[in-house]
Amino acid sequence: MKQTQKVSILGFEISKIRMKEVLDKIEKFLEDGKTHTIVLLNPYLLLEARKYPEYAEYIKNADLVTADGFGLLLAARFFGDCFPERVTGTDLMPLLGKLCQEKKYRMFFLGGKPGIAEKAKEKFERQFQGINIVGTQHGYFSVEEEPKIVNNINMKKSDILIVCMGAYKQEMFIKRHIHELNIPLCFGNGAAFDFVAGRFKRAPGWMQRIGIEWVWRLLLEPQRLWKRYLIGNTVFLLLVMKELMKKLMEEG
Repeated sequence: MKQTQKVSILGFEISKIRMKEVLDKIEKFLEDGKTHTIVLLNPYLLLEARKYPEYAEYIKNADLVTADGFGLLLAARFFGDCFPERVTGTDLMPLLGKLCQEKKYRMFFLGGKPGIAEKAKEKFERQFQGINIVGTQHGYFSVEEEPKIVNNINMKKSDILIVCMGAYKQEMFIKRHIHELNIPLCFGNGAAFDFVAGRFKRAPGWMQRIGIEWVWRLLLEPQRLWKRYLIGNTVFLLLVMKELMKKLMEEG
């Protein structure tokens, strides 16, 4: 497989890749018989990874890391580099649905509040006639229940497992069970099921284009997300500026 160029941001290597190339890589992942992981990285996930070594390890060992958050695109510019485009989990979902419809890949939806994964499945089945979503499971379960859930996922013989349980938790579920899951591709995708199911509406296009989709998310869930965006974005920017100053001093 052709080596993809990367941008290093605060110690994490992120692929310079377009959405079409992501889909091409996914097809290759599904065909080679191995188990693969993807991380759709944003500033919040990156900050969480700096707190939890096991999370950082998961991200660094992933087969593909994309720039999901606009803050990463901005940071790359500060370092004199750039990403060809933003690759978001929300944008990936319908494209992945179309790919699975055409190639007959099987999907399993894990996560979200009770009923949300089922609604996302129903929406995809209406949108992509003939798509094979082999199972769903909400994300509200205990660690003790995980072996039963993993066994159920394996019995469904899925090609792609999408886990939407929030940052860290979703990736740690995959990390704990990666050697038990007989699935070619596993990845976490945050609130993707909520958007597919219609629980949340996507930000207007103009907000997406200028990089303030996070403001829309904040308006949708202010109590849950205010720390993530108002404090998190500020901390991320300060860390980037500190790293930039260090780089400039070393070069000067």
